[in-house]
Amino acid sequence: MQPTPSDGSGSWSDHANEPPVRIYSPLHKVSEHFVDRLAEGLHASGITSIRLPSRDGEVGGELHAKALALGAHIGNARRYVHAGGPNIVAWPLLGWWEMPLWRHKNHKTLVAMHDPQPLVQQNGLSPRAAAASSRLSGSRWPHLVTMSPEAYAVTARHFDAKRIHLAPHPMRVPVTGNTLGAKRRVLVLGQYKPARDLDVMAAIAPALRADDWEPTVAGRGWPKIPGWTVIDRFLAEEEFLELLVSSAVVLLPYRYYFQSGVALRALESGVPVVGRQTGFLTSIFGSDFPGAVDNWNEPAAWLAAVVAADSARSDQIRSATDYSARGTAEWATLLT
Repeated sequence: MQPTPSDGSGSWSDHANEPPVRIYSPLHKVSEHFVDRLAEGLHASGITSIRLPSRDGEVGGELHAKALALGAHIGNARRYVHAGGPNIVAWPLLGWWEMPLWRHKNHKTLVAMHDPQPLVQQNGLSPRAAAASSRLSGSRWPHLVTMSPEAYAVTARHFDAKRIHLAPHPMRVPVTGNTLGAKRRVLVLGQYKPARDLDVMAAIAPALRADDWEPTVAGRGWPKIPGWTVIDRFLAEEEFLELLVSSAVVLLPYRYYFQSGVALRALESGVPVVGRQTGFLTSIFGSDFPGAVDNWNEPAAWLAAVVAADSARSDQIRSATDYSARGTAEWATLLT
């Protein structure tokens, strides 16, 4: 299997003297949107990328399949890093252990570190793994790229600041003009995870409904929540987008997260978001943005944030457009 061009042009390089950026992802579906947006941004900067072949590491709990996937990943990484660069590892399948795995004196590699401190413990992301990986990762490459101030802070506990970068998460330029009709759906979108605050969702539903909003949650694994319309199933891409564009705002009732792919998908579709003032959202909108929830446990604060985000849709989309441009520029800078 040969690497495939990712620049949208069908050509291998826009600059004959510059090698293409090689994007490697061992988790195909999880990193699909990140890889697509990253390749599109690089192409917008005049940088060609190719996608390196990989065995999909999303194999569930079957031990033999896991062993095959891990073996293939380790073999691919060592072969690819010795073959050349620059490389971008779109998802760290082995957590911190990707650092020594992609170690090389001369070939540039950037490892995208999405979730350096997951809620569910992972051996490859433990402090012990970080300490060992830091000792074994050499003095030059690879580097780690984080995409929220919170992720940067966690990563900086373990690795030298010279090996860590903070860059915007790649995203498409948001669409404008998504204002047709009087939309009243308030949407929580995506698979259920333990970080979702079910108590807050149940508490805010009466205030939202009293103001004629329609609280809706959609994705696999959600339990019933009083006051919410629950769509508990896997959402194909078409249904995912239909729910997005027919909603007034997207809520992020997350107790803990580093960055939100759902928030970026919403903004790309011209839909504003509501959530706490995390470093991630502040990096997009600035401080005290319309849609920030001032008091997490107060339903009136959530209602006020929904109204503010819906009223200031154009402000959020303008900020997200600037964020998208910054991401395109900063990822290009990391690779030059």
